[in-house]
Amino acid sequence: MNLTVVVIALMLWIVYKKGSNGLPSWLVKTIGVFLIIMLIRNLGEVYQFVFVESDAWWPLVKENGARFSENLRSLLRKMMEGGAES
Repeated sequence: MNLTVVVIALMLWIVYKKGSNGLPSWLVKTIGVFLIIMLIRNLGEVYQFVFVESDAWWPLVKENGARFSENLRSLLRKMMEGGAES
């Protein structure tokens, strides 16, 4: 079921990025509206997909953010002490 949400969102993004590249604008708008309606019809799955995935990815994002912050503080301390002499 999550694959459906991903495929619909991907198709919507492609339609948005490509625009009316060789297609009549009314057809592009119709496809866009259809895909948005499909996302709305699957709103429960969209909600579940977004929050389940965010819960799964959050520890990794938090760990990398903390590591980045620590490395940035270390770099700034080194710069304030007179450069990287080591």
